[in-house]
Amino acid sequence: MSVKEMTPSSKLTAELNFTYPMKIPEKFFIFVTPILWHPGNVAAACLFADFVCCGLSETTYRTWERPDTFWQEWDSDYAVTIQWQRENFPDDERMELALFEADNILTPEYIRQISRIRHAIREFNITDRWGRERNQSSMCASIPALGGKDGEKIAKLRRSMFGNKDPEHSQWSLAFPLDVYCMFYNLMPTQCFEVSILDIWGYDETIINQLTQEQILNDINTATKSLVFDFPMNYTKFLGGVSRNSTGHVVGAKVTMYQWFMKVNRTDLDVSVDIMHDEKSTGMEDGQADKALLDWESEWINVLESLQGNIPGFGIFYSAVRSYGEVSGSTILGDVWYLIIGDFIFIFYVQVVMGKFNLVESRGFLSCMGILSTVLACSASFGLCQVVGIMYGPVHSILPLIMLGLGVDDMFVIMQSMRNLPPEDADLPLPQRMGSAMRHAGVAITVTSLTDFAAFAIGASTVLPALRSFCIYSAVGILFLYMMQSTFFVAWFTLDQKRILDHRNGSFPCIKHRNWTPNECSQRDLQQMFFDKIYSKFIVKDPVRVCVILATIAMTAVSIWGVWSLRIEFNLVWFIPQSSYLFQFLTRALNYFPEAGEMGTVYFGNLSYAEELPKLGRLTDNLNANPYVLGVDSWYDHLHAYTYQDTGIDIKGKELKEDFFNNIMGKFLFSEIGSRFKVFFHFAEPLICGEPISKILSSSIEYQHKRLDESADQQRAMDDIKQLVRDEEFSAFAAPLAMMYSSYETDRIIGVELYRNLGLAMLAVLIMTMLLIANVITSFYVLICVTLTVVNVMALMAWWGLTIDIVSCINIVLCIGLCVDYSAHIGLHFMTVQGTRKERVSRTVREIGPPVFNGALSTVLAFIVLARSDSHVFVSFFKIFFGVFIYGVYHGLVFLPVLLSYIGPNAYSFKSHPTKIDAPPADILLDLPQGYERRNSIVDIKADDHIEERRIFRIERDHVSSSESSSSNNSLHNRSSQSSSSGGRSSLQFVDDTDCDEITL
Repeated sequence: MSVKEMTPSSKLTAELNFTYPMKIPEKFFIFVTPILWHPGNVAAACLFADFVCCGLSETTYRTWERPDTFWQEWDSDYAVTIQWQRENFPDDERMELALFEADNILTPEYIRQISRIRHAIREFNITDRWGRERNQSSMCASIPALGGKDGEKIAKLRRSMFGNKDPEHSQWSLAFPLDVYCMFYNLMPTQCFEVSILDIWGYDETIINQLTQEQILNDINTATKSLVFDFPMNYTKFLGGVSRNSTGHVVGAKVTMYQWFMKVNRTDLDVSVDIMHDEKSTGMEDGQADKALLDWESEWINVLESLQGNIPGFGIFYSAVRSYGEVSGSTILGDVWYLIIGDFIFIFYVQVVMGKFNLVESRGFLSCMGILSTVLACSASFGLCQVVGIMYGPVHSILPLIMLGLGVDDMFVIMQSMRNLPPEDADLPLPQRMGSAMRHAGVAITVTSLTDFAAFAIGASTVLPALRSFCIYSAVGILFLYMMQSTFFVAWFTLDQKRILDHRNGSFPCIKHRNWTPNECSQRDLQQMFFDKIYSKFIVKDPVRVCVILATIAMTAVSIWGVWSLRIEFNLVWFIPQSSYLFQFLTRALNYFPEAGEMGTVYFGNLSYAEELPKLGRLTDNLNANPYVLGVDSWYDHLHAYTYQDTGIDIKGKELKEDFFNNIMGKFLFSEIGSRFKVFFHFAEPLICGEPISKILSSSIEYQHKRLDESADQQRAMDDIKQLVRDEEFSAFAAPLAMMYSSYETDRIIGVELYRNLGLAMLAVLIMTMLLIANVITSFYVLICVTLTVVNVMALMAWWGLTIDIVSCINIVLCIGLCVDYSAHIGLHFMTVQGTRKERVSRTVREIGPPVFNGALSTVLAFIVLARSDSHVFVSFFKIFFGVFIYGVYHGLVFLPVLLSYIGPNAYSFKSHPTKIDAPPADILLDLPQGYERRNSIVDIKADDHIEERRIFRIERDHVSSSESSSSNNSLHNRSSQSSSSGGRSSLQFVDDTDCDEITL
C-alpha cells in the first residue's frame, strides 16, 4: 500500500470495479467525454459536417426519369423492353382522351356542347421555345381527309384525273397506275386526326347546331364510314352505358369518348428533355414529348377544367399522356403539407413530455434541437446517397418522419437515463453526471440503432429499385441519426442542463430567475406516476399475466388467418389520388367500357422481314386464338389481302424475295387500307410514294387483352403473350409490352421479395441483439415480439384493404425497425436490474416504459394526419404505422414483460471473491475520517480481472488545517488498511481528481 499526500482542497474519488458483459458503457463514456466538456464546439462541428453533405446533394441531384423503372427490377422483361422501345421505337404520336357524361349524352344540347369544347381546344395557342404561336392545327397528327368539307373538292379532282372511273368500292391505289395514284395522293388535303361521334356530321358546326334528337339517333345507328376521313367506322364503340330498344337500336348513352392525336416533334425532343431536367421535375413526367407539346397538353387540361360545370348534368373527364406522372408525382410531393402538420403535432408532444410546466424546466429549445438532429441526419443521408449515385424517388419524402420516429425514441431514452440516475449521482459535476447517464443510454440506443441499421441494410439487397433505394437512404440515415443523437443532441442537452442549473428561462435564456424554486404542480409527472404506482404493479399480477398470455395466443391465431387472406397486388393507378381528374376519368372508363382490356404492342427489331413473314403470320394467328386476347391489329393480315388483290399471289405463310417485299410494302403503306400502318414502322430512309421501302429498322403489331381483374389471370395472360413471341425465335429483338405489365411483373416477385427480406431482416435482428444484448434467451424473446408484431400488422393490412405492394413492403421493413426498438429497450433493461423476475419486470417497465411509450406515441401522432391524404403512399404509411404502434407497444410493454416475468433469464452475472459484499454496490458505505463527507458514488468492482459494471464513490473533504489533514489521511489510511486486510471482495482505490494525492489499497 502506498500513500501520497493530499492538499486540503483536494477531492477523492473511490472506484469500485464490477463487470458488465460488454464494454459499451465504458467506451461510450470515453466517447462522450469531449462532448460533455466542449458541447458548443461539438454542436458547431456537427452543423458544419451536415452543411457539407447537403452541399454535395445540391450538385449531384439524381431522380428517376420514369415512374415505371422505379418499381421494376433493372433487368426485368418490362424494363428491358421499355428501354429498347424508347431507344428504337419512340412514340411519334400521343393520344389525349376525354369522356363526356350525362343522363343521355345523345341529345342536341349535349352534342352542341361537345362541339363547342372542340372549338375551344382548336382556338387556344401556346408559345414554343422559338417564340412562335402554336395551336392544335400546327401540332396535331394529320392524315389524308377524303371527305368532310373537302369531299366535293376531292370528288372534282378525282373526276378530272380518273375520268369516268369510279373506285368507290375498290382500292384507289389498285384501280389506277401507281404514278397517277401517287400524284393524286400528294395532292390530297390532310386534317388533324380526331375520333368522336362528331365525325358523323363532319365536325360541321352548322349541321350540328340544327340536329334534332331523332336525327342524332338515326345517324348513330346508320353511320358506317367517317365523313371526314372516308374509312370504315363503328361509332357505337365510342359510347358507354348504351340503352337499346327491342330491335337492338341505340336509343341513349351515358357517355361518349373523344380522342385527339398529337404529333411529337422529335427535332426538339432532346432540347426539351434537357429543359425539363433543368427545372428539376419530379422524375415522373413522360420524356417522349417536346416541350411545346407538353405545354399544349397542360393548356388542354386547363381548358377542359375551366369548362367543367358550365352545363348542369354534363360532366367532363379527361386524361393526357402527361397526366399520370404529373398527378401521381404532385400528389406524393404535394401531401408533404400533411407531414409538416404532423411535425408540428410531433414537436408539441415532444416539448410537453421532455419539459416541465415552469419557466426554467421547460425544454422547448432542447426539443427543437432534438428534432433538428433528425433533420440533419436526413439531409446528411440524402447528400451522401446522392453523391454515390443512389437515386431519389417519390416515396423517399416520407423518410423524415421515419427519422423523427426513431430519433425521438433515442431522445426519450437519453432523457429517462438522466432521470433514472441514483440519488448519490445528483451532485456530480455536470459532465460526469451526463457521462453516467450516457453509460446506460448509450447501450440502449446502440443496440436499437445498429439493429435498425442491420434490418435496413438487409432490405437493400432486394432487386426492386424502389425498396432498395429507400432502404439504403434509411440505413445511412440511421447511422447519421445515431451519431447526431450521441453528439449533437447530447451537446445541446448538456448546455440545456447548464441553463437549468443556472436558473435561466426556458424560452429566453438571457433571463435569469433569482431565488427560483419550481412550483409543486410542475414536479408531478403523471405518466411516470402511472408507470410507478399502477402499471409496474399491475403487469406482474398473476391474473393479469394469464390474461395477457391467452390474449396474445388468440390475437396471433386470428392474425395468422388474416395473413392468409392478404393479396399480392400492385397497381400504378393506386398512386393516383381519388380526388384527381385522372382518377375520375379512369373510374368512368372502367365503368362504361368494361370489356376494354389492357392495350399491348409487340415490338420487332431489325428482322429479315421478307424471310420471317411466316413467323409474323403465325404469331398473329396465335394471338387471335389466345383466350386472354380480345383482338389483334396486325399489318401482316392486311398486307396479305392487299397483295392478293394487287398481284393475285397468296403470300400467307410464305417467305418472300427482298425486292418483291420492298415493292409491295411501298405500295401497301400508301394505300387506303395500309396508310394507317405507317406509324407501325421505323425505316432507314423516309417513305416516298411509288418507291420501294428502305430497310425496316423496327416494327410493331398491336393487340388488346380482355379485361382481367384477378392478379393470377393477369400474370398468365402476360406470360402467354411472351411465350408466343419467344416460340417464333425471331432473328432479332422481339418482345411484347403493355403499360400494366410493369404491375404484373412486380406482382410476380413482390411476394417472394417481401418474405425473403422479412426472413433476412429477422435474422439480422437476432444476430445484432445477441451480439449487443449478449444474452441468447432475451434476444430470442425480442425476436418473438418483432415477429408477432409483423404478423399482426400484416393481418391488419388485409382487414384494412391494403395489399402486398412496393409501398407496403417498405412499410413492413420499417415496421421491423420500429418495433424492435420497443422490445429491445425492455429486454436490455431487464438484464441490467437485480432481484426476482417480478421485481426486475416491475422496475424495468417503471424505468424504461415511459420513453418507449413516448417514442411510439410521438411517431403515430406525426403520421395521424396522413389519414386524410389522397396519396396511396401516405395512407398506407398511416395504416401500417398505426398498426405498428398498437401491436408494437402491446408486445413491447405488455407481452414481453409478462413473458420475462415467467421465464426471463438471470441478470448479468456479478462474479465475486469468496467473501461477499452483502449490500449492493450502490449502497456501500465508506467509514470516512473526520473532515470528509460522501458526495456521490460511482463504483468499480473488480472480480477476476473482468469489469462488470462501474460506479464511482466521490468523497470530498472540508477545508482543514495541515495537521488535521495529516491526521485525516492517516485515519483514512488506517481504515483502508483494515478493509484491505479483512479479506473483503473489493479493492478500493482513492484518486484525487484535482490536485489530490492517490492512495492505493
